[in-house]
Amino acid sequence: MSQSTKKQGTSIVLFPLWVFIFCLCLNGCTVLNINSFHFGKLGKKEQGQAVKYEICSGKNMPERLQKIIEERKKKPGTFAYKNSKYTYLVVCYGEKSYSGYSVRVEQCWKDKEQLYLETQLIGPAAGEEVVETLTYPFLVVRCGRTELLCRIES
Repeated sequence: MSQSTKKQGTSIVLFPLWVFIFCLCLNGCTVLNINSFHFGKLGKKEQGQAVKYEICSGKNMPERLQKIIEERKKKPGTFAYKNSKYTYLVVCYGEKSYSGYSVRVEQCWKDKEQLYLETQLIGPAAGEEVVETLTYPFLVVRCGRTELLCRIES
């Protein structure tokens, strides 16, 4: 195989990557799939620093993030979404057959390398009246923009 053929093959492979990176830069936002960073229970923070965060609802989330959640909420999963001002950590618990579910933040902290979020799905309380209907419990946590790797445990 000649060197010009190798260069041409490399260019063909790299071109879509550059287009993708360029599109991300134009958009100003990133969506990171965190499922690959799902390591089991994080445990209690040992040498971390508490992170100030806010639980978000539709009114204080970017429209693009709302659309992504709408697409992904039917299946369990986690992801991070970043814009120029905030990092949003999202936990979706998938489809549930009954009402009465909520999601609670157990811990949110950071160390020098990572931002951590641990959540728990809370089912309907004993004796609570529930309705048989499809629900999609999820939680969105917003904190200041960070370049740290995000680890979410749900």
